[in-house]
Amino acid sequence: MPIKSLESFLFERGLVGSYPIESLKNATLGIDVDHYVSRLLTSKREQYLDAIGGFPTSLKLYLESDLQVFQEYDITPVFVFSGSPVANQAEASGYYTAAAAEAAAAATNATSLGPMGHASSTPGRTAKEAVLAQRHKGWTQWTNLLSNNQATYVDQPVPPTEPFRYNVPLDTKRFQSDLIAYFISRKIRYQVAPYSSWFQLAYLLHQSFIDAIYGPTELLLLSSVEKFILGMEFPNKEYRFIDKNRVLKDLRCSMEEFIDISMAVGNDIQPYTLSPLGVYPTQQVFEIALDMVLTSGTDFYAYQMVNPIKTETTQSVARYQKGVSALRYMPVLKENGKVELYSPAERGEDLGSSGSDTSHSPPSSAGSSDVIPNDVHDVVAQRLPHEYYFYRSLGLISGKLLDALTTGVYAEEPPLDGGSSDSYRKLVKDSAEMFKNKEINQLTQPINRYYQIKPIKQVKWFAPDDPVTLTNRAIPSIFDRINLLVVRTGQSNLQFSISQFISILVGAKDLSQSFMSKQVIFPNSVPQSEKLSTPFDLMATNFLRALTLLEFFESDFSKGTLKPTAWGEILLSMSKDNLDAEFAESVFILLVFFKTGVLSLFQETTPATPSALSKATLRSYPKESLYILAITRVLSVFWIEQKPSNFHGPVDRKTLVFRDHLDFVKENLNDLFEATTVSCLAAGEFDRLSLDNFGWQSEIVGAMPFKLSTPSTVMAMMWEFYLQKFLHSGDSKADAMSLVMTLFNTSKAVPNLQEEFKRSLRFLEQFAKILEKLSKAGLCETQDFTQFAEAVSFARQAF
Repeated sequence: MPIKSLESFLFERGLVGSYPIESLKNATLGIDVDHYVSRLLTSKREQYLDAIGGFPTSLKLYLESDLQVFQEYDITPVFVFSGSPVANQAEASGYYTAAAAEAAAAATNATSLGPMGHASSTPGRTAKEAVLAQRHKGWTQWTNLLSNNQATYVDQPVPPTEPFRYNVPLDTKRFQSDLIAYFISRKIRYQVAPYSSWFQLAYLLHQSFIDAIYGPTELLLLSSVEKFILGMEFPNKEYRFIDKNRVLKDLRCSMEEFIDISMAVGNDIQPYTLSPLGVYPTQQVFEIALDMVLTSGTDFYAYQMVNPIKTETTQSVARYQKGVSALRYMPVLKENGKVELYSPAERGEDLGSSGSDTSHSPPSSAGSSDVIPNDVHDVVAQRLPHEYYFYRSLGLISGKLLDALTTGVYAEEPPLDGGSSDSYRKLVKDSAEMFKNKEINQLTQPINRYYQIKPIKQVKWFAPDDPVTLTNRAIPSIFDRINLLVVRTGQSNLQFSISQFISILVGAKDLSQSFMSKQVIFPNSVPQSEKLSTPFDLMATNFLRALTLLEFFESDFSKGTLKPTAWGEILLSMSKDNLDAEFAESVFILLVFFKTGVLSLFQETTPATPSALSKATLRSYPKESLYILAITRVLSVFWIEQKPSNFHGPVDRKTLVFRDHLDFVKENLNDLFEATTVSCLAAGEFDRLSLDNFGWQSEIVGAMPFKLSTPSTVMAMMWEFYLQKFLHSGDSKADAMSLVMTLFNTSKAVPNLQEEFKRSLRFLEQFAKILEKLSKAGLCETQDFTQFAEAVSFARQAF
C-alpha cells in the first residue's frame, strides 16, 4: 500500500521525472513485487479472478513482455517479495480475528460500494474489507441475476454483470509460489524479504547488490534512497522516477515533517488514516495534510497526544508510534545470512532517538542511535532462527506457519465463495488435529523452548471468539515418531514428483527394509555419507513422513515395520494403473479430501448453493445434472493448458464452493510438507552446504509439490456448459463445442481446446479407476463409484 494519495499529488505537481529505459542498460534493477503487480493488474484486469479462483494468467503475459524489454537492454531484474506483516499491518488486515469483523462488515455494507467497489468510498474502510465487500456484492448480484433468469434460459448461460475486482492492490501472497515457480523456470533472481520488500531493496541498493529500485512511494521515507523508479512506460521505452531532494524542496517540508505526514495519512507500515484526516476524501488526504503543516505548523504526532477523544487517542498514538518504530527498526536479510535491523548507517540516519523509550518516540533530528528498545518485538514481530528466514527467503516455506509462531495466531480467513457451507467449516475445524498440530510441533521442537510452550491458536473467521489452542508439545515429538523413515536413492539427477516417488516405493522389495533406517541420521556423529545427500532423497523422505502423519502408512519402530494402510494401498496402486504422472498430485489431493469425510462426491452442501445449470436442465435431465455436478467437482483440480488471458466468461459459484474445499486441503498439505521438510533440515539430516542459492531454488523449491495455486474453475465450467448444450441440441457435439468456444473465447485462451477436452476426459477416466478401488476397499460409497462411472461414460459419449 503506497503513501495514501501521494503519487497522484506528485504527478499533479510535476515532481515525477521521466528518462529513457536505455539509461538503465546493463543495470541490476531491484523490483518490489507488490508495487510491480499493482501496476500490471489494475482494476480493469482480471475482474473475475475471485469468481473463478486460480492464478491471474494475464500476469504472465505482462511479465513476458516486460522481461523482453529488460533483455533488450541487458537489465537484470531482481524481484523481491514482501514477507511477514509488522504489528500495524497485521492489525489493519484483521489478522488476529481472521478478518471476522471485515467479513461481517462486508456482508452488511456491500451495497454501499461504488460500481468498482472503491476502497476509499467509505472513510475508514480497510483494504481487506473492500475486498470482502466486493466479493459479497458480486455474489449477491450474481445470485439475483441467476434467480431472475434461470427459468427463461435453456442452454446459454447468463454472463455476470458485476465484476469481482476492486480498486485496492491484489494480494500477491495468494500466488507468490506461482510467481516464484515462474522465476525459477526462467532463471530470474528473486528473494522473499523477512518483512518489508522495499526495506529489503533499500538494503540491497546500499550494499551495491542492485543499481536501482523500482518500488513504492514509501521509499521516500528512507534517506538512504535518493532516487527510485515509480513506474515503467514500456511502450514508450521510458520510466518514471522520483528524486527525494526535489520532492522535499518543492513540498517545503523537512524529512521529519514528511514522515509525520506519512504516518498520519497512512502508508504500508502504518495503514490507518489518523485524526483529524479521517474525515477527508482519501484521494486528497496527503495534500490536505501538507497544507495543514505548511499553514498552521500542525504536528500530527502531537495532535494524537492531545486529541480530546481518549479511546481514539490511545489507539492512534500507538499506531503512529508503531509506524515510526517500524521505520526505525525494520529487520532485513543481510549478506551474512542473518536477519538483523536495518542499521542507522544503512538507512541514511533517517530518524533520531529521544530518551530511552526509543520505540515510542516521534521523529527527531537529534541524531541516530543503535540502541534497540526492549519492546521492538511488539512493533515488528518476535524473532525466529536465521535458518527459518533463509528457507523463507527461498520460498521453501510460505510463511503462514512462521507468522503463527511469532503472532500466536494461525488465521483461517473466508475462502473465495465466502465459506458458508457446513462441510467447509467442518474441514477447517478438523484441520487442527489432522494438520496444524503436527506442523506446529515440528517447527517449534528444534528452536527456543519459549515457542514450545507459547500458546498458538487457530482463529476462524466464522467463530473468532472460539479459538482452538494448537498442540506445541507432544511426547514423543512428531519428529521422533517419523525420523527413522528415510528414502535413499543417491541419484542426484532425479527430480522429485509424486509419480516418481510412488514408483520408487512400488519398486522396493520390502518397504521396511528399504525405507526404515536402523538408526537416526541427524546427530553430528553420523557420517555425512549416511545422511540425505540429494534433493530427491530429501523430498522423498519427507513426503513419506508426511504420508505417515496422514495415516497413508503406519510404522512401528520397535518392530522395524512400515506398511501401507488401506489409503496407502490406493496411493501405491496409481503406479500399477499407469496413472499419468501429470495427474498424480491432483488425484492425491482428491484422495486426502475424501479421506476427511466432510462431503461426498454427489452430496449437496448445506446450505445448498444454486447451480448455474438452467431450470430446464435440472428439471428435464435430473440424472445427467448429477453427472455434470460430479464431473465439475473432480475437474476442480484439473490443470488446463491455456495462454495468458483476461477471463470474462461465465461463473459458477457451486463449482467454486467445491474448489475451495480442495484448495483448503491443498494449502494444508503444502503446510505439512513444508513443516516436515524444515524440521528435517533444522535437525541436520541433509547436507545443507551441498547446494548454492540457485540449487536450493531450482532443485528443491521448484520441485516441491502443492506449491502452485489450485486451478481455476474454467475447465470444469467448459464441460458443464458443453454438456448442458449437448443435452438441449439433439446431442450435437458441434453446437456444444461452438457454444464453449464463444462463451470462453477459446481462440485466445485455449488454442488446443480439443486436446484439453481429451486430456480432461482421460483424467476423469483414470480417477474413475481410483474411485472403484476406494469403493472396493470400503473407503467410499459404492453408489458414488457407480454413478461417477456412469457420469464418465456420459461425458465420453458426449465428446
